Amino acid sequence: MDASIQKPLLGAPDSAYQTFPQRNAHQLDREYIRTLQNKRLFLAAFAAVLGNFNFGYALVYTSPVIPALETSNIPTLKITRVEESWFGSVFTLGAAAGGLSAMLLNDRLGRKLSIMFSAIPSAVGYAFMGSAQGVWMLLLGRLLTGFAGGVTAASIPVYISEISHPGVRGTLGACPQIMAVLGSLVLYALGKYTP
Repeated sequence: MDASIQKPLLGAPDSAYQTFPQRNAHQLDREYIRTLQNKRLFLAAFAAVLGNFNFGYALVYTSPVIPALETSNIPTLKITRVEESWFGSVFTLGAAAGGLSAMLLNDRLGRKLSIMFSAIPSAVGYAFMGSAQGVWMLLLGRLLTGFAGGVTAASIPVYISEISHPGVRGTLGACPQIMAVLGSLVLYALGKYTP
């Protein structure tokens, strides 16, 4: 029997195989500093998390808009209690569909193109809500922005973890949630201070 087969892989001081290779601490520090100076990484991460900002913004869109629609001077946009419920909740149906679709989109298109694709239903949804001539356009707009939000919520964290260096992966991994909350905060501020 071959003597090399009987040697244990772990703990063998003369073994060429090392389970946990020793790395120079100075080399790790240089890699970490180089990562912090990688502007393209941070630009790509920032561009990606703008989708989460949009998701947070669209999520709470109904809060300042429903009171305005209740007192609307345009009869086709004056909504009832039932329509208010649908206006608030149809977003989650779109987000569920978007999250499920993201599984397929991430495998077929990749994470980056899935995030880019989500801009289409988002822009169309906001266009429907901005130019609404009836409640059905508001509902369709909410559904489309919800779909886009579901795609981004499922794609962006994966994309960020794939492009990030381990030294900044935790920091960049927290950015999608922070941007979603910031998007909600911006909409609440706009609802309070703009007519």
